[in-house]
Amino acid sequence: MFARRLTITRTHLRRFLSAGAIALAFAGSTATPASAAASDSAGDAQALQGTAISHAEVLAMVQGMERAYTKVDDYTSTFIKRERVKGRLMPREVMFVKFADPFNLYIKWTQGKHEGQELLYVKGWNSGKIRAHTGKFPDITVDLDPEGSLASRGNRHPITDFGLGKMIDLLARDVRLAGARPQDKVTYLDLGTSKIGNATVRCIEATTPAARWSPYYAYKARMCINPKTQMPVRVIIWDRDEQLLEDYTYKNIRLNVGTTSADFSPENPDYGF
Repeated sequence: MFARRLTITRTHLRRFLSAGAIALAFAGSTATPASAAASDSAGDAQALQGTAISHAEVLAMVQGMERAYTKVDDYTSTFIKRERVKGRLMPREVMFVKFADPFNLYIKWTQGKHEGQELLYVKGWNSGKIRAHTGKFPDITVDLDPEGSLASRGNRHPITDFGLGKMIDLLARDVRLAGARPQDKVTYLDLGTSKIGNATVRCIEATTPAARWSPYYAYKARMCINPKTQMPVRVIIWDRDEQLLEDYTYKNIRLNVGTTSADFSPENPDYGF
C-alpha cells in the first residue's frame, strides 16, 4: 500500500469525499436479522407484541448498564450502523472497532464500499483531529476536524459521540426525563429475549409523545441489552412518522481486552496510515 500524507486543499478533499474516497462514521447500522424483536428493518417500525413494563423496571435496567460500564476500560467489537441523513436512508456499514477510555478510537471498515478504510481519533492527540485514509486507490491520509462539515457528511453524529458509554448516557437521559415528566405518559414494552450474533438479549421498546417538538431524543426507541454483560447490543430509533432514523448494533463485544497505545497509533504496523 502506498499511503501518503498529503496537504490537500478543501476543494480537493471535497472531490475525494464526493467520489466516496472518505466516508467517516459515528457509531452504528442495520444488522443481519436475529429475531422478531431484533429484526433488520429498513423502513417503518414493526408493531411487535410485548408485555407492559414499568418505568421503575426500565430505570433499574439503565442503572445496571451505567454501573457495568464503570468497570469497562476498553473493548473491541464489530459495529454495524445504518442512519437516515437529511431524509435519505444511508447504506449499511460494517466495521471493526477498538475503544478505550477516556476516548481512544480505531475503526476499520470490513465490508462494502468502504472496505479497508481506517480511522483514528484520540482525544488530545493530533491537534484534536481525526486521522483517516481510504484503504484503496487513490490512498490518501487526511486529518479532519471532527466537528467539521467534511467529517460530518453522511452522518447523524460526530465521531466524538461514538461508543457504548455515549449510547448508555443517551438512553439513561430519556428514561430519567420520562420519570421527571409523568404527564408525558411514556410507555414501555418488554419484547422478551432474542439472539443477536452469539448473544442472548432482552429488548425493551419505549414510546414517547408523538409531538412535533419533544424533549426526548427519540419518539420510539428499542434497546436490546445483554443481561450477562449489561451492555446495550442494539439500539433502533424511529421518528414520529415511524421512519427508521438510527440502527446501531454491537456484535462480538469483548470487554477489557487490555488495549495499549499501539492500538491507537498510526505507526501500528497492522494499520495502513
